[in-house]
Amino acid sequence: MDLLIGLDVGTTATKALLFDLTGRVLASATRGYGLIVPRPGWVEQDPEEIWRAVVETLRALGQECHARHRVVALSLSSQGGTTIPVAADGRPLYNAISWMDERACEQTEYVREKWGAEFIRATTGWPLMNGLPLQHIGWLRQNRPAEFALARYFLFVNDLIIQRLTGRLCMNPSDASITQLFNIATGDWDERLLDIVGLTRDQLSPVYPSGQGVGKLTAAASEATGLPQGVLVVNGAHDQYCAAVGTGVMRPGPMLLSCGTAWVLLVVPDNLEVALRSEMAISCHAVQGRWGAIRSLGGVGTSLEWLLDNVWGGKDVGERRERLYEAIDKDAERSSVGANGLFFYPPAGGHATIVGAGRGGFIGLALAHSRGDLARAVMESIAFELRWAVEETRTKTELKVTELTMVGGAARSTIWPRIIADVTGVPTVIPTVKEAASRGAAILAGVGAGLFPDPEAGFKAFRGGETRLEPVAGHSVLYDDLFARYKEGYDAIRLVIEKNAAFLPRSST
Repeated sequence: MDLLIGLDVGTTATKALLFDLTGRVLASATRGYGLIVPRPGWVEQDPEEIWRAVVETLRALGQECHARHRVVALSLSSQGGTTIPVAADGRPLYNAISWMDERACEQTEYVREKWGAEFIRATTGWPLMNGLPLQHIGWLRQNRPAEFALARYFLFVNDLIIQRLTGRLCMNPSDASITQLFNIATGDWDERLLDIVGLTRDQLSPVYPSGQGVGKLTAAASEATGLPQGVLVVNGAHDQYCAAVGTGVMRPGPMLLSCGTAWVLLVVPDNLEVALRSEMAISCHAVQGRWGAIRSLGGVGTSLEWLLDNVWGGKDVGERRERLYEAIDKDAERSSVGANGLFFYPPAGGHATIVGAGRGGFIGLALAHSRGDLARAVMESIAFELRWAVEETRTKTELKVTELTMVGGAARSTIWPRIIADVTGVPTVIPTVKEAASRGAAILAGVGAGLFPDPEAGFKAFRGGETRLEPVAGHSVLYDDLFARYKEGYDAIRLVIEKNAAFLPRSST
């Protein structure tokens, strides 16, 4: 039996899944790793720890293969925007600077003043920000000149792993887009951007299409992972774009919604002009000739975690925490559309900046309200934030959303996807296989191995079961009115927070 491996090298863990050619998961393995925070606002990782997690997960899958099984190919999904300077022998010269790192404020302002934020956004597709490689490399050049001078290459998580597996340097277009060193229109490194930080083209990996074979495992990689040298390594994509492949979001119309601490939505614009007009973050898609537009709602998912910890007693409950999620769902289901007149405004993410960062609250709270009303109000508020973001995008572009696919923690809820469908008025799909990024990586592996003609054919082979929720017309009508009142409520809560700011506890950093 021919098998494929989808490897998802994320921010805090690496997950590897073993698939047959129908998308059935035969085995999985996960290894976690930590973040290094040497100073407030700095976020680093140990590249060797990430590599060890890759080795261990691949070895675990290899042990699950039987004599009749043959791993044909693997590909990887990866976190993007994390920078790793390496010597000529591939040895890291400094910790990986994470996409979450905020140290490069001075470099951001320098680029803004000299080249302008709009030049960066229009050229790279991504807004100018502190935590991306253009700024990381500028910071290294200014503050770590010895390491900068010794760096033969500046790699990122995806090409570091590919280089160690195959001995070859190879970058994919979606990860390259996030470096802010890449021209999204030409599909190549941009000499003007390289000049800003003093790099030459040969210090970066060449960019090849996602789904293209890179090479086979080296003898050293084979020994480390336990996989045969004949396994083909295929160029992958950034994790959100692998997830898009794994959920079928590869043409205009469907939308991917990844629900974690942050909620991230991804749509496929008709063309690059429409994409840039959306003012979302734009990357090349894993499908050649297409782009993906990303918008983050920020840390809206923390609101339900706060409720679980502080109202349901979820702190330090270990394995019982899963039961608390079930309890929240059941209580929220006992509430009604509109949470019996209760609104919640998330203190993190969404439009929270309107009321002040880190502040939010309930409006309309009465003694008659239950824990279920509180839970439903939180779920509805985040659905309102999603609808708000989608409508803002629609006013700027011709983007249409015909179907919404949810993956991540909220997709496991028995009620939240229903709320999403009714609030947005868009049919909502919940895939059976939850690890969409690994699934998309495996599909790309199949494309590179010649088992599927393209990613869309691979998705059809892998699609499997799913639950589809159509909006309930009566609920959607009620939510139209509630959504309008939700937006109006921001003015009221903003005034209260501004007047009482001096008495509010400050968030710890």
